[in-house]
Formats: sequence, structure tokens, C-alpha cells
Amino acid sequence: MTEGLQGMLFGTAAGTDEDKPADGDGTQELRICALNVNSPSPARGQRLLDWLLATRCNVLVLTEMQPSEGCRLILTGLEAEGFQPSCTAGWQASRYLTTVATTGFSVSTVQPAAFDPRIVTVDLATVSRAVRIVGVYAPTNGMTTDSSTRRQDFQQRLLHHLAAIRRPALCVVGDLNVIEPGHQPSLPGFESHDYAFYTGLLSLGLLDAYRTLRPDGRDHSWINPRFGSQRLDHALISHATGAIRECSYDHAPRQGQLTDHAALLTTVQLGP
Repeated sequence: MTEGLQGMLFGTAAGTDEDKPADGDGTQELRICALNVNSPSPARGQRLLDWLLATRCNVLVLTEMQPSEGCRLILTGLEAEGFQPSCTAGWQASRYLTTVATTGFSVSTVQPAAFDPRIVTVDLATVSRAVRIVGVYAPTNGMTTDSSTRRQDFQQRLLHHLAAIRRPALCVVGDLNVIEPGHQPSLPGFESHDYAFYTGLLSLGLLDAYRTLRPDGRDHSWINPRFGSQRLDHALISHATGAIRECSYDHAPRQGQLTDHAALLTTVQLGP
């Protein structure tokens, strides 16, 4: 994905080899961090990189990336620390994209590729089976008719794409820019197709990891006094992937002004 970065052989921020995840089939769990990085400048990109490495996660799903200097800094830094970043073809010319970066796994690409660099899919070779990770940055709700039309088209195309590439061990993770039915507070700016998209994802055999562990949880990942606090970032995990052990929102990146979203941290114990 990032030819020319391979020459960066030595990292400095991720600690010792003993701290890093085991390679190949020795990895027992997915530790997933999903974060909307909000198109960072180089200075903010460096701070985000440091924070991401400190999580010790072995799967990073980074949304609202751009082919910019700040985002390239993140990609270069992750690769230097032993991560393998993956993007969908055409990402260099895309306004927005998603990156899935992993460490401790053998990674393979998935065909057919997604229809938009906002979506990236990889297969990870784990202790028990291949796990398919789909990172998604869905279009923002712009509260206009045009925004609704673009959002609905993307949502429907993504559901068809996921149905075509679905496998038993499947994780769909990222900033989906939709809220669940019954979301509190109620937000009239979201439309019926937004809720149909969310429920359509569940109908693929996926569990909302946060809602599974916290049936009455009221956390939000994007806080805005004008448009209302919203839970836009999701980790949807199939039964066959394994047991969902933890799923929570970490507001440190938002409170530290690294980005305007909370990070979603999810741990899945891989199934036998």
C-alpha cells in the first residue's frame, strides 16, 4: 500500500518487542480501535499517532482520513512501528478514505474491492480462522436533500457489497454516521433510510458490540450542542468472530483536541 515507506525500519513510540502482539496464529484476540481522525494537520497527526500507538490495539480503523501530509505522517509512523496499513485502490485521489492498520496478523486483500475508498476490507489470519474486517467512513448527515440522497445511495450500495463479501467471521467497524433506532436524545435530522441502514447491518448477522454489553448505555461518540450528542461510531461483530469482551468509548482524543470524536475500543476473544 505504501511503497517507499518500507525503508523506515526502526520505530520509537510503540515500546519493546515484548509489548507487541504475537505474530500469526499466536494472536488470541482482536483489540480494535476505531477513530475518526478529522483530517489532521501534521502536528495533530503526530499527536494522534502517539495516542494510537499507546492504546496497544492490534487493529486500527481510522476514518475521515485524507491523502494529506498529516494523514501520510500517520501511515508512515504506523508502518515504522510494525503495522500494515491498508487502503482501497484510488485512495490517493479520494477526498476522504478509511485505513485499516493491523499488527501481529498475516493480512490479505479482499476481492471484489469496495466501490469507494471510504470502505476498506482485509482478511486477517488469526488463531482459529480468517476474520474479515471492513472499515467504513459513511457520508456525513448534512441535513439537506442532497445529503440525504447521497447518504442513502451509499448505504444501499454498502449493504449490497457486504452481502456479496460476507463470511462467518465478519467485523464492520468505523464512523457509520448513523444512529440506532431509539437513540437518546431523539434526533429528527436522521431519516428512515438511516435507521434501515443500521438494522440492515444487523440483519447480516452482526451484533452491535457496545449495545450487546451495555443494553442501557447512553454513551455518545460525537458531542455537539447544536446538533445533539450522537453515537455515530460503531463496531458490529458476527457471532462466529468470537466473544465480545469489552466495548467502550474513550473520550481522551476528543477532550485532548486530537479530533472531534471519541475512540471506540473493542476487544473480541477469538472463537475456537
